[in-house]
Amino acid sequence: MTDDITQHVSGPAPDAAPVLPLLPDPDRPFGPPDLGLRIGSPVEAGGWTWFSMLTPSGLDGPPGVLQGGLAAGLAIDVARAVDPHRAPLHAVSARLKAPTRLDVPTVARVRPAGTVGWYEVEVWQDGQPTVVSTVELTGQDEMNDVADLVALAAGPPPPMAPDPLFSTCFVCGVDATHPLALRTPPAYVASDRLSVPWVPDERLASGTRSPSGNGTAADRVGEVSELIVTAALDCPSAWATIGAAREAGYTGALLGSVRIQFAGPVEVLDPVRVTAQLDAVHGRKLQARSAVIDSDGRVLAVCDALHVAVRDLPAVDGED
Repeated sequence: MTDDITQHVSGPAPDAAPVLPLLPDPDRPFGPPDLGLRIGSPVEAGGWTWFSMLTPSGLDGPPGVLQGGLAAGLAIDVARAVDPHRAPLHAVSARLKAPTRLDVPTVARVRPAGTVGWYEVEVWQDGQPTVVSTVELTGQDEMNDVADLVALAAGPPPPMAPDPLFSTCFVCGVDATHPLALRTPPAYVASDRLSVPWVPDERLASGTRSPSGNGTAADRVGEVSELIVTAALDCPSAWATIGAAREAGYTGALLGSVRIQFAGPVEVLDPVRVTAQLDAVHGRKLQARSAVIDSDGRVLAVCDALHVAVRDLPAVDGED
């Protein structure tokens, strides 16, 4: 048992803070097995189902911090762990309240959100939530009104334009250290529009059962884990905003909140394009959309993201 994650949790409610139960160590794979994420057996307490988690090094966005799309996507299989209906994923919405650091004790908790197939999911570190999410396991729908993102996938891909800002990022960094890193740096159609080619590695497929053992996330052979899809959508949407952020005197931008809707599976080894464009600028708040488009021009997932311009990247322990 992991003693140092047994602590009082200071939530946003004004009444007494809930008490984190004693949780088993994270001892089983979570997401693609080779990714290195781990989760423990569920524990029921206070109307929530709790899990310990391990977010290992190598899954960086900014150095030492879990990549934003991965942080948002953690909620998906946590919700599946308690869902009895097994409907396909419709959408995940997430607010990133604080950086989710790598290699530190982490817990997640989930409960029904009051509507069938909807779940509230929170990720906690150091006694505070880092990510607050809603997961909708209610079935998929076709995407409409994204013709502009589809058009960006037409024709040959633009040249890659690696940027040192996030050089070790799991998705876009050319110096990423994880063996499954996507290494898909920005590829610009214009300063605020991207069309990034991606051929998903077959090791990025979903291949493990849900933490509850009920099989709801089991063995979707050949389909890229939605956790990875959320990660792949994050970085291009961020790069679509960074030009505007730099023009305003900022260093870059970080994911603040996101909603990702799914229309179909992303197949491993299928060449797809991740397109993105900046939609609006409101001071430090930068709105962008991104999409995964397959080789037949079908929209498989769409991301609506709010990024926040920053002068400095988050610092983790041991860094200035």
